[in-house]
Amino acid sequence: MTCTFAKEYSAAAFTGVENEFITAYLPYAQGDTVKVYLYGLYLCSHPEADKDLREIAAALSLSEETVLNSFKFWEEFGILSVLSENPLAVSYLPVKNAYQSKPRKYKSEKYTDFTKAVQTVITERMISTGEYTEYFNLMETFAIKPDAMLMIVKYCVDVKGADIGYRYISAVAKDFGNRGIITVEKIEKELASYTLHTAVLEKIHKALSSRKKPDVEDQNYYKKWTEELSFEPDSIVFAAKTLKKGSMAKLDAFLMELYSGKRFSKEEIAGYAEKKQAVYALTLKINRALSVYVEVPETEIDTYVSKWLSYGFEEPALLLVANVCFKTGKNTLMDMDELVRYLRERGFIDVSSVSDYFEQQKATDAFIAKLLLTCGINRRPTPWDRDNLSMWKSWNFSDEMILEAAKAASGKNSPVAYMNGVLSRWKNAGVYSPSDIDGSGAAATSAYKETPQEAYNREYARRRSLAASKAQKNLETAMRTEGFAAVYDRLSGIERDLAFAELSGNKDALDALENEKAQLTEKAADLLKPAGLTLLDFITQVRL
Repeated sequence: MTCTFAKEYSAAAFTGVENEFITAYLPYAQGDTVKVYLYGLYLCSHPEADKDLREIAAALSLSEETVLNSFKFWEEFGILSVLSENPLAVSYLPVKNAYQSKPRKYKSEKYTDFTKAVQTVITERMISTGEYTEYFNLMETFAIKPDAMLMIVKYCVDVKGADIGYRYISAVAKDFGNRGIITVEKIEKELASYTLHTAVLEKIHKALSSRKKPDVEDQNYYKKWTEELSFEPDSIVFAAKTLKKGSMAKLDAFLMELYSGKRFSKEEIAGYAEKKQAVYALTLKINRALSVYVEVPETEIDTYVSKWLSYGFEEPALLLVANVCFKTGKNTLMDMDELVRYLRERGFIDVSSVSDYFEQQKATDAFIAKLLLTCGINRRPTPWDRDNLSMWKSWNFSDEMILEAAKAASGKNSPVAYMNGVLSRWKNAGVYSPSDIDGSGAAATSAYKETPQEAYNREYARRRSLAASKAQKNLETAMRTEGFAAVYDRLSGIERDLAFAELSGNKDALDALENEKAQLTEKAADLLKPAGLTLLDFITQVRL
């Protein structure tokens, strides 16, 4: 069985109000706060009529702000608790169990003159009961006299306009109250200093491209900069001009940077700003060289670029490293950081030594490519190849002898490993000249009896070496054609990008890359036509 009250019964029911509420708390409340308390009490008795903040405000013809402030007013006395503001949740408590301390004993009549005066200052809107209650609470909490509070309101209106919201006024009053500025005399003195600084603050806002009028927060910043950090007003304005655009918070952060570096004069600030801008511009150049886009370069500056500069690297050297990283496919800042640290550890820091290092690397890679082609291998040199070459040279072998070992390894299943074995035997036998190879060198290699398959492999490797050599010469001819190198580099890297796109299943990226590849292939063909070449001429083709 279900029992419920009929609507007619509910309408005729009553909402009980504790007598103690009427005798102890009602004298300190205004009409709107009483309306809100009673309506909330009614909702407690009739949960089926549950309403949110907007609906309560509409039912009482009050603003949502007034309703919320009224609940907070009663919360202060301990007769209810605001559990949540959004969504609004209020818990009513027994009045007899409220705080033992007496409620604030202020009567509306106490602030009658203030109430009338403040409405004549805030002329563009009507002041709600909740707002008045907020002002009364501030005056009671901080012992601010009505005349002093009115001065605060007038100041705020001068700054923000006659339709100013009460929250800003409340924030200013709390700031003054917390600093003990609560009398007319102290507030007059504080506002006089504000007036004195207004002209400078207006210059600062203008330098920051801001049309905002100076307010209390700006004044507090200004006091910090001049009194705590010891900056002169002209230096502050100059610092703002170097930023050109921004907020007072951003200027505060910049001035803290300057303070940390003990840079106070215009000349010192200009030098620091110029250096900072140069580092920022360098970071963008490095990103462009690496073909990397970063939305917030400041993080890169702190993590990488500032560190590289502290190592002693200058812009030309860093840009050279960035270009090499891009060409070798290691175009991330992490990759570049690894190479920069490698160069630093070996003493290659200035642009001349860095350039010499890369030229040496280029010559080394050219020799390795020649060795690989001699062995019958057509690929780019790898770090493993460079390590092998470095080891062989440490065994005191000349380029000529290493090349002889490559010839001996031609046609073998693992040519580089075979080279390593040949050179190791020559080293142990003391063979360091080509003229010595027929002697102990022949003995060292005679243990390998050539099988038919090895003969086939050797001939295949020989023809492959010739074909690879021809392909390499064709590529060198093409590279001398203006504009071809960039196209070829991109074509070489696009296959990798296509593989990643295919693995990730990114159809849009795959289609875009295929389209780019087709356009680049067509462009390469146009560039090669005058030289009588095609892209096929770079592919090693062997026929037996």
